[in-house]
Amino acid sequence: MTDSPEHDPPLTPSQEAAVRRALAEAGGPEPLPDDVADRLDKVIAGLAAERAGSATVVAESMHPESRGVIVPLDPAARRRRARVRVLLAGAAAVVAVAAGAGILRDSDTADMSTAGDSGLARSDDAAEKGETLNGSRGEAAEEPTAATPEDQRGAEGPEGYEGTAPERLLTDEPLRKVRANRLRADLVAIQHASLPHPATADYSRTTLTAPASFMCEDADYGRGYLVGVEYDARPALVAFRKPVGSTQVAEVLVCGTGDVLHSTTLRALD
Repeated sequence: MTDSPEHDPPLTPSQEAAVRRALAEAGGPEPLPDDVADRLDKVIAGLAAERAGSATVVAESMHPESRGVIVPLDPAARRRRARVRVLLAGAAAVVAVAAGAGILRDSDTADMSTAGDSGLARSDDAAEKGETLNGSRGEAAEEPTAATPEDQRGAEGPEGYEGTAPERLLTDEPLRKVRANRLRADLVAIQHASLPHPATADYSRTTLTAPASFMCEDADYGRGYLVGVEYDARPALVAFRKPVGSTQVAEVLVCGTGDVLHSTTLRALD
């Protein structure tokens, strides 16, 4: 195979003369045949119609009422759109919570105001009731009060008794001890050893039986028979009250005050 030259060699003067003669013999341009002209017209009309149709489609897509062109989104765009939706939802939730908190705060304020008004009303009612009660108490204070158990103890016996120092009877017996863990047994033993016979007993006065070394300050111990004892390593008194039926109350009292440490009901002596 031989390579063809890139350009044709220039025509020689004789070749140019031959070409001119051929063109002169051919004459001017001849008219197109009718069938060829019809085909060309149809082709041109079809091209014009296609161009007009494409222009109409473009105009309709640009119209405000047109549905527009749907362009598919890439994955990154989808993720961005999802994040935007999440942020918008979070912001809406925050706004809703803030609005709810404001409503609750207003409700709490109203409730507190209502409660305060109710409290003031109750305070006024309580003040009025307090004045009424104070007035009633002032009237009641003028009336005689009921006797207390201590008063009842001092009121027993003949008139003229004012809770003076008890009448003391000395004994040669040693000072007896009263133990909290054996209270009843110790009191029963003292009852049988120290009290007089029931037929001769006088409970209208206060009588103290104790050794000469027993020291106890005077106080209102009430009527009955008192016996000096030692209780919890301290001097104390056991008071035997007037029997009631077949029973008798025995009390352990504090020296100097008459406060009751223990009170026990025993069987009265026969």
